[in-house]
Amino acid sequence: MKKTLAVLTLLAGAVSGYSQGQVGWADYLNSDFQITIWSPQKATPGTQITGNSPGTFGTGLTTTGADIPAGTQTGYTGTPLGGSATGATSPSDYANGNLWSVQLYAAASGSTPVPVAGAVANMFTSGNAGLYNVTGNPVVTIPNVASGSAASLQLAAWYNGGGTISSYSAAVAAGGAAAPSGLSTIGTENLGGGVNTPPDLPGPGNSGVTGGITSFSLVGGTGTVPEPSTIALGIMGASAFLMRLRRK
Repeated sequence: MKKTLAVLTLLAGAVSGYSQGQVGWADYLNSDFQITIWSPQKATPGTQITGNSPGTFGTGLTTTGADIPAGTQTGYTGTPLGGSATGATSPSDYANGNLWSVQLYAAASGSTPVPVAGAVANMFTSGNAGLYNVTGNPVVTIPNVASGSAASLQLAAWYNGGGTISSYSAAVAAGGAAAPSGLSTIGTENLGGGVNTPPDLPGPGNSGVTGGITSFSLVGGTGTVPEPSTIALGIMGASAFLMRLRRK
């Protein structure tokens, strides 16, 4: 009997030791991680801003929507994505949460994070602007990373074209003007699973976290290509130059 108990104990230890790592990736309903995803910067849409803000945005479910933990980034000039389910369907309709997707990326510590299958959400469509809405179970399994081992975690966000652009890489291929997109900073922490409680995503400064995922803005928008008026002026200038050459 004693031998049987010993074998069962060893087997249980082996199973827990090889359990796949898990993490809770929600952007709300927790006390140590909550970020805001922003539209492209107004004057410089080709430049990304990262970092948690000290301010409060939207009407989030945790307190009033503040970034957790609070940061010092005050340079955001865009608007928090989402907050409603109505409006146009263009890449500049930042308020329609259905147009904006978020996906978790992950890999073993030291490797480049890759998309986690099934860990995809849209921005909120009823209040809570800036937060993404994980429906169902917010805990996901990270392939090829054992429970208790460190994983590098990251978030990707992009304009999904009403479901026609299904991935961050597809949005990048479409171009910034057609599909604004962005990647968060990378945070590294030990995963849960088995006997270990899955942690929330790594916020900067949290215990056991290296780096940290912070709020971030997307890159793209109409400002990344010449406006129609600029193109028209260019055509007019070129036409005038050709006419002058013809007269000579």
